[in-house]
Amino acid sequence: MRLQRKLMIVAGAVAALAAAAIGELVFDLRMPRASLAEVHAITTSVSILIADYDRAVEAMKTKYGADAQTVLETQPPRLITRVGDKIVEEKRAPGQFSDARGLFVIGRQGRLESTFPFQIDPHEAPAFGRQGEPSVRYLRDRFGKKLSAQYFEFDDRDAVTDTCITMSPAELGWIGRQLSFQSGTFCVVFWKGTSPGSMLIGVALADGDPWMRPFTRRICRWLTTIALQRVAATDREPAPDYAACLLVDRPNRSGADGTLRAHVYEVRRDATLAYVN
Repeated sequence: MRLQRKLMIVAGAVAALAAAAIGELVFDLRMPRASLAEVHAITTSVSILIADYDRAVEAMKTKYGADAQTVLETQPPRLITRVGDKIVEEKRAPGQFSDARGLFVIGRQGRLESTFPFQIDPHEAPAFGRQGEPSVRYLRDRFGKKLSAQYFEFDDRDAVTDTCITMSPAELGWIGRQLSFQSGTFCVVFWKGTSPGSMLIGVALADGDPWMRPFTRRICRWLTTIALQRVAATDREPAPDYAACLLVDRPNRSGADGTLRAHVYEVRRDATLAYVN
């Protein structure tokens, strides 16, 4: 009876520790919550080198004969090989994650007023002072069926990309190696329209499929905190009002939902973060 009771106590303690670990590492429960709302729309692109494509074509001809025809399809990125009318092989296209683009709209509940369009390549920072990339027209054409028309009622000159910083695996040390971190770019976007404000938006590229996804919230907070410190060290402007982290944890999959997770924050006056649900 005593042994059984001890086992129950141990089991309860283990369960409590597991719950605490999940709350801390997965749900990040201790992080403050902001009384804000946001909507966003994101798409991604993949670049494919011609040399890689040519090698894949030759490999299929070697495997299936000279009559094998290999074509590239982009949605999702894949190579389809046919002999005559028959599909003999289909596989993921060779290539690498290129960039993420879209917009965040944020504000008080019921008053989403500040808009932050972005186009960020995790491999390199964009030009300082860039405007109109992506353009309002592109955003409307790409996301017009997903978001209300009111979110596209602005001019290309209403938003400008300002200070950007890049991250490398070496900067993140041991943790970066565990995350298979490859590269990252974080940029401050200024909104000059209704309810002017600024937002730090980052795209971080890792290769954590399939284990990383449950931990993206905590990882993104860590990366965003580092980026805010880096921006503060290089920029005399006040800290941005908001921040967003797009963690590309599954770069070899297709579609924004399959490729990345986005987390949005309010940046408080003491430079701490509050999560925006």
